[in-house]
Amino acid sequence: MIITLLLLLSILFVSIETQKYLKIPSPITLITLSYGFYYSFPEMVLFSEESFAELVLFLIPILITADALQLKLEDLKKNAWSLFYLALVSVAISVIFGIITANTFFASYHLSMGAIIALFAMVLATDPVSVVSVFSSFKVPHKLAILAEGESLFNDATALIIFMFIAIPMMNGVEIGAMDIAIVSVKVITFSVVIGLIVGYLGVLLMRLTQDPMSELVLILLTAYGAFELAEHFHMAGLLAVIVAIITLNTITQKSFDQTAKRIKQARNIVNRTNRSKKIFSTGFMSGLTRKLSSDVSSVERHKQNLNYVAVLALLANTFLFMSMASIVHIDLLVKYQREILLMFLITTVIRAFMMGTFGILSNISKQMTDIGFRWWSVLLFAGIKGGLSIVMLQMLPHGFAHKELFEAIVIGVILLSTFVYALILVGIILVNKKAFSSEVAQEHP
Repeated sequence: MIITLLLLLSILFVSIETQKYLKIPSPITLITLSYGFYYSFPEMVLFSEESFAELVLFLIPILITADALQLKLEDLKKNAWSLFYLALVSVAISVIFGIITANTFFASYHLSMGAIIALFAMVLATDPVSVVSVFSSFKVPHKLAILAEGESLFNDATALIIFMFIAIPMMNGVEIGAMDIAIVSVKVITFSVVIGLIVGYLGVLLMRLTQDPMSELVLILLTAYGAFELAEHFHMAGLLAVIVAIITLNTITQKSFDQTAKRIKQARNIVNRTNRSKKIFSTGFMSGLTRKLSSDVSSVERHKQNLNYVAVLALLANTFLFMSMASIVHIDLLVKYQREILLMFLITTVIRAFMMGTFGILSNISKQMTDIGFRWWSVLLFAGIKGGLSIVMLQMLPHGFAHKELFEAIVIGVILLSTFVYALILVGIILVNKKAFSSEVAQEHP
């Protein structure tokens, strides 16, 4: 177990440093090193088949928490209609397109409707950790980052709801009609949001009882896992509950830190004016002001550190999932199903390009949506990198499913292709448009 942890940390360290200095997206390095280590040391067992499914589920909340902490409620409100289309409408329509194409290109496998929906839910789910890691190395407009990261996060929730509450029951023989889908979707989304809000507010109340930075970090994790477990207990969408809980917690606590930042600014202004005018204040006043300033600065810095700690935990979790890919699907299976993998990659790319194109058209017409041009469209298209959640859903397929090997090969193959192809193209687009993006960033912060 210690060797496994050392291996995980080593791969994570190299990937972070490679991204920092060479601008190579960390998922590319993670996957390359993971497969490299697996085939260099095939005798090393990372996990047992019995424990892997439970371990993967254990990682979901931390993966989502890191990305939910990056989103502010104010930004979500401003881009609500855009994110609603990108993460909900777009995914639902994409699944419908997927059903049509699957009946054409995968007809020889005689897949059931439930199996097709499950397959496309897995390959349409994007990886917010990968998207954030790419954007963290470059300056991109804030609104574009919100669209890409928000779409990636809420896209996961939509894909998982479709997978868990529509596809899996259909695969198990349950007949589900259009009205059933509508009722189930509304019920799951509503109750998951309510659970997330309740747990999020409880987290805020507990947060107000402590000033200790380690306790704050523990409460963030407690809120995430509490929301997930409660939602799963009532057979709701744990992932959506985590998103809502963390955004609720972060929004309210962030207001407190914003007020603290204002106090810091005011205190510094007083100190600066005093130094310039050489006006003499009492020693007690200046001493108290300095102590208060030092305390406020420390609290803000501790909060930022905690966000970084959560981000590191998420990267570690993602590293584990990427390492698991090598043991789930070997190279020989990827070669065996190369035609199916390439077909699925092309189908999902064309579908995503079309859906992002329709979003571009609608955003140009509607004043309630964030207007995008070709440059932003291309970024949003290739921000659809697949990752951790797709691997998680693979473990949820029914036992004894006849086409499990096919699904595993397709999903892992699409993850690999999207990571290398999408990520590299995305970096290229950002670099080519560096001046244009820098200009847009400057306009956002005049």
